[in-house]
Amino acid sequence: MRTFKHDDPQHDGLPPEGVLLPTGQQGARPARASHLVLSEVNGVGPLPNGMAPPVRQLRRDAALEALVAALTGLKAGAGRTIALVGEPSIGKSTLIRRAVAHAQAMDVEVAVLVAHGTDMGTMPPPSATTDAEHLGQMLARTGRSAAVMAVVDDLHHLSADQIGCVEELIEATTASPVLCLLAYQQSQLPSLLAAFLSRAASTNLLEVWNLEPLSEVHPREVATDAHENRRQPAADIQRLNAIAGPRRSIDDGTAVLGELLSLEPDALKAVQAAAVLGEPFHPELLSTIAGLEIPETMAALDTLIRLGLIRPTDPATQLALRNENVEQAVYQQLEFSRRITLHRRAERVLAERGAPITRRAHHVARAADLNRPDHLTTLIAAARSVLYAKPAAAAEYLHAALPLLQEGQAHWYEVQVLLARARLLTGNASEGRALLDALRSVMPGGQPLEATTLADSSRIERRLGRYSEAGAIARAGLAALADHDSATAAALHIELADYAYDLQDYETSRQHAETAAAIAHRHHDNIGESNALAQAALAHLFTGDQTAARATTTRAAELIDATSDATLVTNLGAACQLGMTEGMLGLLEDAERHLARGAALSKSTGQDYIQLQILTSLSNAQLRSGSLRRALTTLDETARHIEQAGNPNAEAIIAMVRAETLYWRNDPGDLQDALTQAEHAAAIAGNTPTAWAVAVRCFHAEFVLLTGDAARAKWLLLNAAGGTDLPSLTTWRKPRWCDTLAQAAFTEGDHASVDHWAQLAETCIEQLPSTSRQGFALRARMRAHALDGAIELALRSAKEAITAFSASGERIEVCRTLLAAAELSLHAGRTHEVANWLDRAGILANQCGSARLADAVRDQRDRLAAHAEVPDALNTLASLTAREREIAEMVSKGMRNGQIATTLVLSVRTVETHLGQAYRKLGVSNRASLTRIMLNNRTPYPPRTHG
Repeated sequence: MRTFKHDDPQHDGLPPEGVLLPTGQQGARPARASHLVLSEVNGVGPLPNGMAPPVRQLRRDAALEALVAALTGLKAGAGRTIALVGEPSIGKSTLIRRAVAHAQAMDVEVAVLVAHGTDMGTMPPPSATTDAEHLGQMLARTGRSAAVMAVVDDLHHLSADQIGCVEELIEATTASPVLCLLAYQQSQLPSLLAAFLSRAASTNLLEVWNLEPLSEVHPREVATDAHENRRQPAADIQRLNAIAGPRRSIDDGTAVLGELLSLEPDALKAVQAAAVLGEPFHPELLSTIAGLEIPETMAALDTLIRLGLIRPTDPATQLALRNENVEQAVYQQLEFSRRITLHRRAERVLAERGAPITRRAHHVARAADLNRPDHLTTLIAAARSVLYAKPAAAAEYLHAALPLLQEGQAHWYEVQVLLARARLLTGNASEGRALLDALRSVMPGGQPLEATTLADSSRIERRLGRYSEAGAIARAGLAALADHDSATAAALHIELADYAYDLQDYETSRQHAETAAAIAHRHHDNIGESNALAQAALAHLFTGDQTAARATTTRAAELIDATSDATLVTNLGAACQLGMTEGMLGLLEDAERHLARGAALSKSTGQDYIQLQILTSLSNAQLRSGSLRRALTTLDETARHIEQAGNPNAEAIIAMVRAETLYWRNDPGDLQDALTQAEHAAAIAGNTPTAWAVAVRCFHAEFVLLTGDAARAKWLLLNAAGGTDLPSLTTWRKPRWCDTLAQAAFTEGDHASVDHWAQLAETCIEQLPSTSRQGFALRARMRAHALDGAIELALRSAKEAITAFSASGERIEVCRTLLAAAELSLHAGRTHEVANWLDRAGILANQCGSARLADAVRDQRDRLAAHAEVPDALNTLASLTAREREIAEMVSKGMRNGQIATTLVLSVRTVETHLGQAYRKLGVSNRASLTRIMLNNRTPYPPRTHG
């Protein structure tokens, strides 16, 4: 009889009961020396003081990769034993199934057994076969020379008389190509089995892999194949599907239902009450809701904790269900009448205990009683309290309240308005619009809610890009308002300010914004005041009052910075408006800070309606500051919002920002993607006269210039801006596009046009002294000076432009200007500052993550190095004869010897002779060096530029 030695100090050395070979197997096989027993004799033994052996912490994707590696080693003849350890629903069974699929694809024989009797593998046991007999079959397979993977899932359910078989499996891995895979819950292991596994691990016969809890990897994740597939690379999913073929769904719900079947009635009542509560609970609360006495409840909780369905949580006196999957599975199995009873009982108990109204509303929304008027008021009050913090929950409460009302009752209109606002906040603008349209058609005149309804309607129309409708509705709302010194009045003035801004009527926009700010200030509404001030600052900026714009923006920022997140969520439009204004003022760091705060709050609260606008402004600020990777990450977040919003201006602006960002990053494939995005943006903008469409068309023209078509870029920009005086653009916007037009004219060598655009930009700066705008005017003047041959003046303008762009944090523009200055200097043969400029440009290019700018820096460095190799031959040009000088000029223009001979009616040999004499006199040996000398001695012409 084969015995199993234990480390229990009180053990008398006799075989513990049941720790033998399975019934009918004793003596059936020759006893082999047990590594686990002999290890203790050799002094290795279990780890002292109950220490756990070393384990690996793995995510499921990493564990699958490691299992595939183990199978590869198995095919090479290396056996091993691996234990997959983790709480229920963490995905052990799914991981095993995928490992089995890989094993089958690799021609590895597989035997899989769930320890409590449910077969998962390719060896279904006969109906009369017991678990022990099945394990015996697995052992028999390990004697073969072919590679075998033997799997025991739910090992913690293994009976004591089967431990010997598992020991045999583990031992087989040391001498045969056997991969033994065990899966279990650590907390459910019987002490005998736990001691056995501890010894196996301490003697290096067992590798323990702890799968990371869902809360640490993907919170509230459902461990189904569909969810795993979302995280697996597409190619891997297809490969696994092809290998495994059709698979049964072994999800959490099925697993939990299996666990529920074995529960005693009291334990079942307790877990059902916990699922209805849907939150951590004290035993006393659960006892009352479940309808159990305290002793019965405590006994039931002990059972549920032991089974892992309920776990302790913080604070220590509270308990909670294992995870959301358990909660959903239990809740969905509840009979309707039982569910209603438990929810109403929970609401009553919570009300008696003075619980927050939102906790009570959770239960009322699921079990509202038509005969309980307080249920209606509870739902409405809860919806009001969480409208901005949790608009989706507010919508749920309001939907539950509607069946308790009849049209025309006291709260009916209010519930409809609140529901429409909740829909707007969650991004369902179209549904909110439909609700408000229907409500306005039945609402009697003079209702207090009428103006509020119109304010919300205007906001929704604007979100949908319907600006004319938004303006008309806002004006109607203001006309219908009895109290013009109210929050509703302020909201309507903000709507009208936005409408006027979209039409580029900045004076009217300022008037409405300042009126809204004054109303908000009187009512101590700091967030509303900040929003209005930021809007007024933009109007100041576009009407030429830079000082007022900055002062107003500073005040708006102070108000928001002093406000808590809990208050800011009631008007996230304020953070968006402030960030956009700061970005236009060149305060990019502040802009990103406020926009990032707004984006985080909109995401955490579910206020999807504002997230697209915030992310759009944030990505633009990140682009201008040169944070290209961050800008693309932000733009990626806008994808789902674009489809939902149905807003053409947002879609066009995002496409244009993405095009420019991809252009500067210039990773493989980026240029083609950028071209596609730019054309898409221009197509959306069309000929729309609104500010956003004009801006998109101007950016598209600049993009065309950057990609090499100066003539088309000039035509597109003049068409977008309304002609040579750029009448469609504000004074603030003109300098940038004057610089773009100057660059296009510079490329074509058009002296008069370059000077015109430089003068227009300078005139705008005189009217609007702005540091960031000054950079564009200075760069336009740099081009005019360079084309006139005034290199010293051109470089002075370039340096001033670099300073201006640096002050506003526009790293892309700084780098472009440095490269332009370096190229002008090289062209003029002035190399003493070029190396420093290129060093700085190289640092900026790397900081921005711009491969395009980095390539431009390398090109300039190559030109600088080549320039250093050319001797100072400028003074020797006078030694050339007229014919030699003529031929040298033609060479510098790229003409070949045959072309030159034809043009001058000379023989090719004569041309070669004159060219050889020119080489000798200038001390050069090739056409490239000769060309460089001729270019550097010529009247300045448009060089290549990156600015």
